[in-house]
Amino acid sequence: MRTRARWLILVGILVVIFAVVEGYRTPPPVEPTPEIKQAASRPAYEVGGPTLTEMRGDRVIRSFSAKEFTTRRRSFMAFQVKGIEEALFQDARLSIYRYTKDREKLPESLGDEVASLLKGVIGKPGSGEAGMLSALPRVMQLILEPVTLEILVDQSVVLRLHAHSARIGKDRQRIEFRQAELENPAKHQRITSSRIDWNESSRSFEIAESYRAESPLGHAVARGLRVGLDFAFSPL
Repeated sequence: MRTRARWLILVGILVVIFAVVEGYRTPPPVEPTPEIKQAASRPAYEVGGPTLTEMRGDRVIRSFSAKEFTTRRRSFMAFQVKGIEEALFQDARLSIYRYTKDREKLPESLGDEVASLLKGVIGKPGSGEAGMLSALPRVMQLILEPVTLEILVDQSVVLRLHAHSARIGKDRQRIEFRQAELENPAKHQRITSSRIDWNESSRSFEIAESYRAESPLGHAVARGLRVGLDFAFSPL
């Protein structure tokens, strides 16, 4: 019995020694660095600094730049909806050029101009009408945040729009600008409102909420206004 007890004690000691040695040989699990954790939480689609310049001969007709492009899952209240995403351009700038020498007037359709720019940025070459939205079928809304839009004739800005954000639906019939300011630099006219919409049907900006209009003659606060790309006004 004593011999058997001694063997059991010896075996127990060997097991303890083996466990200690293996503990030293096996490194502890490595905690992910903050950079790795951040990378794992990033959106599935991310492009830094997308830019685009479209030329017609030696003339620029459209240009676009943004600091970053991402897609993110759309949220309703506190819930995220699987399979529906938003595409976000951060710090976006769009410029549309026209030239009187070429007998070109102001663009008739701002929606088409903006869509052409965005499709050119993300859409594959030669994709034509497929463009970005077909390449990203789950994207239900495009967001530009913040955004500056300029329309130039012979390199002079005739209309400038600043907004905290712009939201474009998949049908492109309406562009919603929030915390927006419309400006005619040549005439020093400015219109500000919490929301200004581009309506593709009426081919004009529509302000249903209250707005403030300023010019060298003074200022006024009112509600309901339609503004064309030539900065002509009419009641909404």
